Amino acid sequence: MKTFEELKAKYPRLIPRRFGFQCEIGWIGILDAYFEIVDRELPEGSDYKLRQVKEKLGSLRIYDSSYGEPLLSVRAVADAHALAEARSLHTCEYCGQRGRFRKRRGYLTVTCDDHAFMNGAMAIPEVPEPRDYRQTADGWVVYDPDLDAFVPSEPPEWA
Repeated sequence: MKTFEELKAKYPRLIPRRFGFQCEIGWIGILDAYFEIVDRELPEGSDYKLRQVKEKLGSLRIYDSSYGEPLLSVRAVADAHALAEARSLHTCEYCGQRGRFRKRRGYLTVTCDDHAFMNGAMAIPEVPEPRDYRQTADGWVVYDPDLDAFVPSEPPEWA
């Protein structure tokens, strides 16, 4: 999948025809994986509303809602949502390859080395790189990009 129009065509019941994405095409793969789970888990006729998909502070944000669905569907969609946002912290927003969280002229972005220099400025990697920590009923987890999963973790320093 290479365009947002192809993504809309693949998931017509989830993405309105006139919906405008506010992120770069490198995250289409992340969005495709997310919408695949939403499409599979939500029963036909469910009340699903996609409100906004954008890049904010260097990572993907998906604003949507569904109401009155069985708990298993809601949990699966919530887990897919968390995974999509975590993946974006390690995926170049321009090409979809592995990327690093960087800052270019005060703007936060995730790029591969090939897309680090754009618009006449170099995006400098943030040190330390941000990590996507989440607190669960069983303790803390953190996203591991090599495993593409959340793994158990000690609480972050800020917790």
